[in-house]
Amino acid sequence: MNPAQLVVGIVIALAASIRGNWSPCGESLQARLHPLGERSRGNNWAITITSFTVVSAIAGGSSTGLLGLLGSISPVESELALLITGLLGLTAGALDLSPLRPWTPNRQVNENWIERYRGWVYGAAFGAQLGVGFAVFVMSWGYYAMLGAAFLTGSFSTGAMLGAVFGVGRGLLLILSFQVRSPQGLASFHTRMAQLKRPVFLITGLTMLGAGVLVIL
Repeated sequence: MNPAQLVVGIVIALAASIRGNWSPCGESLQARLHPLGERSRGNNWAITITSFTVVSAIAGGSSTGLLGLLGSISPVESELALLITGLLGLTAGALDLSPLRPWTPNRQVNENWIERYRGWVYGAAFGAQLGVGFAVFVMSWGYYAMLGAAFLTGSFSTGAMLGAVFGVGRGLLLILSFQVRSPQGLASFHTRMAQLKRPVFLITGLTMLGAGVLVIL
């Protein structure tokens, strides 16, 4: 496999996952899974977030790894696979910059679990759903481009790498909430995240589009 194909696949996966942090599901988790909230429930925030991130990476990697394995049955020639991967990135970026939204299940995680279970339990459960992607809101065309890119790798391990990157990225803003220690800090954190939404959506769209263009040219 051409190394550029892997780079573009990782760019697509990371851009799609970062964008997903501003889904209805991602934003609701930001409001709950922060140090202040976890401490009030008698949980350790670091353990909850570690559980979330590890399981999210495993879930994402497992699904895309299977796609890579399927792709190995009848592998696409290296240069063609690179070209198609570039086209996927270009198309996903262009669509994310347009008003056209991707198909998505209108489903969020069950936040009632937060009051019923220990932090590491619901952290893992939420991570599994966000990491696999299609179980909750999909915010980026890049998610579907990533699935295609994983298939085109023709490899379980390489395909799994894309999904693992996606899974880790799904909890990026949860990790950034480490600074929240007071109600005022929480309000400030949400204000900053809301302000970042539009520029992040623009940057991720342009990044996917640009990566696609570079490999096609």
